[in-house]
Amino acid sequence: MRTLIIQLPTDLPHTAMAYPHAVVGDEPMAQAVKLQWAASNLLPRPAAPAENVALVPAAALSWHRVELPAGLNKQPARLQAALQGLLEDRLLDDPSQLHLALQPGWQNLARPWVAVCDRAWLSAHLQALEQAGVQVHRIVPELHPPSDTAPTRITALGDSDSAWVWVSHAERGVWGQAFNTETPNLAALGLSDEERPLAVVQAEPGVVQALSDQMDTPARLMAPGQHWLDAIGSDWELAQFELRANAQARRLKQLQRGLDSVWRSPAWRPARWGVLLLMVTQLAGLNAWAWKTRADWQAQQQGWAQMLRETFPQTQVVVDAPLQMAQQVERLRQGSGQLGAGDLETLLAALGQALPTDLAAPKQWTYQTGQLRVQDFKPSASQQQSLQQSLSTQGYQWRAEGDAWLIQVNTPAEAKP
Repeated sequence: MRTLIIQLPTDLPHTAMAYPHAVVGDEPMAQAVKLQWAASNLLPRPAAPAENVALVPAAALSWHRVELPAGLNKQPARLQAALQGLLEDRLLDDPSQLHLALQPGWQNLARPWVAVCDRAWLSAHLQALEQAGVQVHRIVPELHPPSDTAPTRITALGDSDSAWVWVSHAERGVWGQAFNTETPNLAALGLSDEERPLAVVQAEPGVVQALSDQMDTPARLMAPGQHWLDAIGSDWELAQFELRANAQARRLKQLQRGLDSVWRSPAWRPARWGVLLLMVTQLAGLNAWAWKTRADWQAQQQGWAQMLRETFPQTQVVVDAPLQMAQQVERLRQGSGQLGAGDLETLLAALGQALPTDLAAPKQWTYQTGQLRVQDFKPSASQQQSLQQSLSTQGYQWRAEGDAWLIQVNTPAEAKP
């Protein structure tokens, strides 16, 4: 699945604004990012399936760790108000005017991170993109704090005229400062002498040499925009609380992205081959079973037809051998004067045999061919069950029909192929 990454400028949107963006393919981590700039209405539209990701720049976010009250994960309606109360003394602006987003998996963390940005600014960009026909499916931070076990990361972005150095720290969040390539000014980064040598240092081409000289550590060369891939590969989702309007669309895109990864990723190739082999095996087995079942049914039909012709040679055409044989037997019974299962005497005898000893025989009944309707007869629930069981063993069906009861021959459903 292709992904359109759109970095949101720090200014409010206007008609002449150009959005930095890049389109990455099915395996973004294995390819370079080709940065481009375009107005919102000229942004590319990747062919479906595709995902549009809004990238919130590091300069637009502040990071804060909080200790949430116990049980708050079970009261989502109070979560936003609780965060605003916890951060009220740490923020310069009114928390109600800011957008807050909790770290993924915050329910299992003692002190989760909270990302904070201007709500009006973020909403304005999302609205501008939506009006241009670009539906944002996910919102991620450009840089985020690493996990507690990950090393500190120093990232230099930009060129010699507009460079910034950003520090991603597991305990202190993300912060940065403008970088002067001519005058050393990295002392203000806030890292101790013990932390600097352990940090992972990376920089874009325009500042990699200057950063290496000032850090006394070779900085890893990073292609422009390459850190965007780390951003979209994280679990962060800033679209929380009031920005959940498109949550269903985002969930569908996340599911689509996961299925697409399973379908295309080389790591899943053995599993895909295994599933394919299993499906082929099952299909072959089902076809073989269906063929054998049909062959058995045809052999059974032929056996019944042969039995019908041998027993009743006058039968010329066989359409339904069991039914035709039953009809021939019924004709023979009627011709010999014997009582059948659906005759009145037989039905009355079966009812008399099935009646419980504590239940009087019905006085009103109506006979039609093959069935006996009993009226003004009100057995109890236990007596009804006893009647049904006894008549069933004799081959009859006992059921209620309106305010009466009906006894008729229990004809089993005909077998079908």
